[in-house]
Amino acid sequence: MRVTHQLPNIFTAVRLAATVPLVRHIRGGRTGLATSVGVALWAATDWVDGALARRMHWESKVGQALDPLADRAGISAIAWTLASVGEIPRRVPITVLVVDVATALLTSKAAYRGHLSVSYLGKVRSAILFVALVMAASGPRKRGRLGRLPHALAELGAVLHVAVGVGYIRTAHKGDGRGHWTH
Repeated sequence: MRVTHQLPNIFTAVRLAATVPLVRHIRGGRTGLATSVGVALWAATDWVDGALARRMHWESKVGQALDPLADRAGISAIAWTLASVGEIPRRVPITVLVVDVATALLTSKAAYRGHLSVSYLGKVRSAILFVALVMAASGPRKRGRLGRLPHALAELGAVLHVAVGVGYIRTAHKGDGRGHWTH
């Protein structure tokens, strides 16, 4: 296999590794435009790796396992950190973590066998959570409606996360999931 065929996995690995400095910046109180751009680039790699893998037919078992791990770990770490500095409600990362643990425990066999695929609602949920994290990483907001937008989007993302998790669990237990666990 050529190195170019590993590009989606490289993007995924970079996303996973980039989570650490992003979390350090946020935890250190260095939110703002640079951190927001960093989170946006981090989130964009989720679409880049999936698009490359599908378009170029470079899907791999490693990518199928690594991509959701990088997504879940990154979203959880960044959301927890943003919540710890007051940029999003604490209930958002708690909800994400509880749903992720339940989904992992209740769907792992179906996912391992390749009987689950990412749903359209899952993609919408991810996009909403990513936008919320990017906005929240830009730093403290002024009061008013627009200032509450990152909170509202994060909470909507958490609600959709519950719906998506329940959908994956139902599909795994019905045994009618098709495709594989990739983005």
